[in-house]
Amino acid sequence: MPHPEGAAEATRAEETVPVADDAQAKRRAEDRALLGRIVARDERAVEELYQRYSGALYSLAYQVTGGERFAQDVVQETFVAVWKDASRFDPDKGAVSPWLFSLARHKAIDLVRREANVRKRTVDVDLALEMADDDVDDEAWMRIRRDRVRLAIAELTPLQREALELAFFNGLTHVEVAERLAIPLGTAKTRIRGALLRLRDLLGDSVAETPGVPGSMAGGLV
Repeated sequence: MPHPEGAAEATRAEETVPVADDAQAKRRAEDRALLGRIVARDERAVEELYQRYSGALYSLAYQVTGGERFAQDVVQETFVAVWKDASRFDPDKGAVSPWLFSLARHKAIDLVRREANVRKRTVDVDLALEMADDDVDDEAWMRIRRDRVRLAIAELTPLQREALELAFFNGLTHVEVAERLAIPLGTAKTRIRGALLRLRDLLGDSVAETPGVPGSMAGGLV
């Protein structure tokens, strides 16, 4: 005859499995509903999905990129992609969460490749500086420095580059950048600041002495 306590434990175990399955099914249904709202251009749905998955996506991005700022960029790019391409999600192929993690992983790998590429090209430019003749004229030096800045800007994320160009090369204020891109002011400021910090990482102090770069940009990197 089974021990009463053993029978009770077995019963509880049997009851736990359906409860867990129900919770998972409910979460998947909620995720699909959020994507449906995003397709209908509901910004609140993006915020809700962000609250659900940003932490886990950040952890994945950090493992791939090895940097906090890079991981933040990956999460931002992932949710921008969700906003633009939510309609491409196929529920017949799986749940929303694996789709999100796949997006983030590809974004992280792309960022790592871009970073390696720009650092290699920056090293090539530095080598050209070291090998230049002592009598190289000022114009040549300025051209090389400008090339470094252009290379670095080209390797910013598309969102960062767009905001930076509007702010510093088109002379727009943060408020005007936000209006032009139809994004919140805080988001515009975050993108511009992220771009400036990324340039500082790539260029160090050389940006401050580079002719052709707006003085406000150099000041923003300090």
